Amino acid sequence: MKVIKVGRSSGNDIVITDSYVGRTHCEFIQDDSGNYWVVDLNSKNGTFVNGVRRSGKTKLNSNDIVRIGNTPLPWMSYLKSATGGSTDIGTVVGPNDGGYNPPVIPPAKPNNYLALAILSTIFCCLPFGIVSIVFASKVDNQWNSGDYDGAVESARKAKTWFWLSFGLGFILDIIIIIYYVVVIGVTFLS
Repeated sequence: MKVIKVGRSSGNDIVITDSYVGRTHCEFIQDDSGNYWVVDLNSKNGTFVNGVRRSGKTKLNSNDIVRIGNTPLPWMSYLKSATGGSTDIGTVVGPNDGGYNPPVIPPAKPNNYLALAILSTIFCCLPFGIVSIVFASKVDNQWNSGDYDGAVESARKAKTWFWLSFGLGFILDIIIIIYYVVVIGVTFLS
């Protein structure tokens, strides 16, 4: 059995210079029967085979495209090198190395937080809620146009502004409650 570890840390057989790749992201395995497998090692951003996120152990066919982060992996050449082929194990690759640039297969679509942004605008803090709505409304358009990083960033900003709106609204509600308790208390004591 041959095992090739792939990830961002230098202790792997193949080191990927991609910020979306985990320290030890996945393994390629060639078993004694000649079958090929990829094993996702509970990575945060997942291992994709032909555009579908896979967890655990997945059997590979020779024409399957494996991607981790933004990096397509020529997995057959890695396993051939482990059995005496020409590719060096221990090499460092990046998202577009090797002249092989398959279509970018996006990670999972991020939540746009639009419903939460609208609720926080109505019930919490109007100005911060509006900013959250603006970022939330950008997510789907950016995603559909292929700007995956922009969609993820807009979703992150929509979530941040939602929490700011919610937090400020909550603090203001507490201040108002305290104010009324004090006013009512002073009124009854007078």
